[in-house]
Amino acid sequence: MAVRMTLQTRLVLHALLQVPESELYGLDLIRATGLGPGTVYPILQRLERAGWLTSRWERVDPSDEARPARRYYALTGEGVRDGLRELAAAESRSGSLTNLLGSLPKEARGQA
Repeated sequence: MAVRMTLQTRLVLHALLQVPESELYGLDLIRATGLGPGTVYPILQRLERAGWLTSRWERVDPSDEARPARRYYALTGEGVRDGLRELAAAESRSGSLTNLLGSLPKEARGQA
C-alpha cells in the first residue's frame, strides 16, 4: 500500500530506520522527531495499516510499573524495504532529510 510521504512521515520513518530491528514506543518517536503526539500517532496508524509497521502493547501491570503500558512499534521487512526506497525517492525530489532536520528543535536534532 502506498504511503503519502509528508515531511512528518519522513521524519518518523527516519527515526524508525535508525534502529530497524528494534521496537520503539510513541514517546521515543516524539522525542526523536520533535513532532507532537497528534502528528506522530496518526502517522504510526497509517504506516501500520500500510503493512510497514506492527505494534503490540507491553505486558506490564501499570500499578507495578507506576506508569501506563506502552505500545511498541516495529518496522516489518516491507516497511524497511519500502521505507528506505520512499525516503530515497522523496529526498531526491525535495532535498535531503539532513537539511530538513535543521528546522527541528535543537533537542530533537540530536536524536533524529
